[in-house]
Amino acid sequence: MTTTVTASDHPTTNTVDGELVLLNRETRMYQGLTGVGPRVWELIQEPTTVQRVVETIADEYDVADESCEDDVLTFVGTMADEKLVEIDP
Repeated sequence: MTTTVTASDHPTTNTVDGELVLLNRETRMYQGLTGVGPRVWELIQEPTTVQRVVETIADEYDVADESCEDDVLTFVGTMADEKLVEIDP
């Protein structure tokens, strides 16, 4: 939870029909974000801890920290696999 995460500077972003689309210019793969995803993406534009993202999302969306933590960790893991975020333990 103390891991720092930052959005990579590789993707180009655009919103299409309410979905935030991230195109990684290096891998030429894209990821579509809906729901809470665009808000998480916004929060990680500057280096921040996973804990801070969880706290912010849990507060803004009135969800339990435990559930939010699992979802944020999954999101960050997927974004890392796609090389869309940088992780600094």
